[in-house]
Amino acid sequence: MKIPFMSDMTSPEPKKKQENGAASLRSRLQANAPRFGVESCPHCQGLGLLFDPQAGKTGAYELCHCNRDRCRCGGEPPYMYFEESQNAMVPCPAREAYIALERIVRLNRKSGVPARFQNRFLDTLDTKDPGISLLIAMDHAVEIIYQYGKRKDPDAPDIQGLYLYGSTGTGKTHIACTIVNELIRLYQVEAHYAKISRDILNKIRESFNTSSDSYGMGGRIEKELASYEALVIDDFGVHRESPWVNSTLYDLIDSRYEKNLLTILTSNEPMDSWKELFGGRVYSRLKQVCIEIHLDGEDYRLRESRSIS
Repeated sequence: MKIPFMSDMTSPEPKKKQENGAASLRSRLQANAPRFGVESCPHCQGLGLLFDPQAGKTGAYELCHCNRDRCRCGGEPPYMYFEESQNAMVPCPAREAYIALERIVRLNRKSGVPARFQNRFLDTLDTKDPGISLLIAMDHAVEIIYQYGKRKDPDAPDIQGLYLYGSTGTGKTHIACTIVNELIRLYQVEAHYAKISRDILNKIRESFNTSSDSYGMGGRIEKELASYEALVIDDFGVHRESPWVNSTLYDLIDSRYEKNLLTILTSNEPMDSWKELFGGRVYSRLKQVCIEIHLDGEDYRLRESRSIS
């Protein structure tokens, strides 16, 4: 689905139009998110929470002004205060926001997202002179976030993941990590980033080593990966040289498919490269789980460094 306001963000029109495009993007992303603040708040549009990119090394989440203004508990757990008219302890008006903030911070810490991507969101991506494939990928990412908020609706369609492939530096990992960040920020879901070699295959292999601290935990590792509400698998297909690797990857994708869980994959190779491997089973599951997008623009990191300099 093509989302009109994405093109607004890349328009050569004055800065005001680009700001309006970014505001429309945020509105679309937040449309189905739970509200913990004041609906009319111009800062958070009712979310009750904000992300300050200037806080610390990678930015930090905080309560919005609308919640800080109405807080009665001083920010102390369990976020209750004494109400004299009732002669009892009652929930602080900002209690739900405080609890959501705690969960977001905890999930963000456990997400596995590399530090350089932890402060990146879809409305902060560099969209100056983007290629058409990057815009298409961003549009699909926005639609995933929007539809995720409707996932409990019995009439809502299944949410398809993404298979982003292309050469190094085209923005695959960047977009994948922003999806993790948005899901945590907006829905407080257990979303996770994993590097195929380091975080999946090597960890499972290590569980076969009798001298390893993770010996015998291979099944638990696979079960955890198969259970995240949303999972990014980065560099998918880098290692597929053995039947064990292919079987492990198939079991992971298949398990997530059966549970209808969101999976985002990045790769240097197109999905077709799996056709002749493992009897085509991995390829078949990938086609059912993901929408394939080829990112073919210039090196995103070089473009980003130019915009900073």
